[in-house]
Amino acid sequence: MSPERDSIAALRGLWSSAPGKSGSADYTLLAEIEGAFAARSRAGLPALVFPMTDVGAAPFGRRASGCELLAHSSTRLVFQGRDTVGPAAALLCIDPQLVDAFVVLAVDAAKRLRETGGSWASLQAIVEEWQSLLAPRGRPSAEAEMGLWGELWFLSQAADIDKAIAGWRGPDGDATDFFYGGKGAEVKTSRLRRQHFVSLSQVDAPVGTHDAWMLSIWVKPDAGSSCTVATLGEDILNRAHNRGEALRRLARAGYSPAERSGYVATFVILAEPEWYAASDVPRVRTADPGVSHLRYRVSLDEGRHAPASLSDSLWLHFLGRSYSGEL
Repeated sequence: MSPERDSIAALRGLWSSAPGKSGSADYTLLAEIEGAFAARSRAGLPALVFPMTDVGAAPFGRRASGCELLAHSSTRLVFQGRDTVGPAAALLCIDPQLVDAFVVLAVDAAKRLRETGGSWASLQAIVEEWQSLLAPRGRPSAEAEMGLWGELWFLSQAADIDKAIAGWRGPDGDATDFFYGGKGAEVKTSRLRRQHFVSLSQVDAPVGTHDAWMLSIWVKPDAGSSCTVATLGEDILNRAHNRGEALRRLARAGYSPAERSGYVATFVILAEPEWYAASDVPRVRTADPGVSHLRYRVSLDEGRHAPASLSDSLWLHFLGRSYSGEL
């Protein structure tokens, strides 16, 4: 395990148990991590306490997205024979359904704060970034949920999940979902075989002169399956070494742990996904001046998909293994 994964596993163990009252102390310190302390608040909530040199003139913190940041101008911290009094900040998990995401947030915040010198302003910026990323976004449309499912399914198939995350361009709003090793891959998922909505930027030289491919995935909703956007997201997080970066990119792609129970659609893949060169995807050749974005539905030509040998080389390139036909 990496040090980050060790820290996350330890915090999960400390905070996953049912909360209990912690007596008269504001915080009961449980373990030290990256110069901060895993703790329970007086109300029993999971908390990460940061000793600070100063919390400025901010008497209030910030509450959003299942967590709350508080500033204490003076608080007593007792841990393993050390007894200190001074300024401190506390990050609390106020939604018990978000403990797993809070663990990732806490480890990332502690590590980044230590690297940036530990100021109150730095901590506020880190927490506000996470609160913005984890904010509920409302139930996605059926099409958006299916598209995200396909993208996360592809990502989850990678033999090296960290390499795949590093090459994931979808969360950045790029013209292609994945790009590394000089090749781009756009993942398209549909309940109609070989029929997809595309934008012109996704098929018209999306990675310049480099090789660009579209992966066509044919799916069907299946109530007997348990594979949802949420389960795929959790699998990716559990396998990633840098879980902070993995959660950050998942959130930017549209997955909000705060709405985990809202991702209810389950799918099964009906046939081996097919690879098509971007140059073989139908496109609109001309448009009136002033048209800057086009989105349209295409029907792919079955005879144009990559043959078995080329298809296998593309699976190996992007995922590090051959297509197995299994989730």
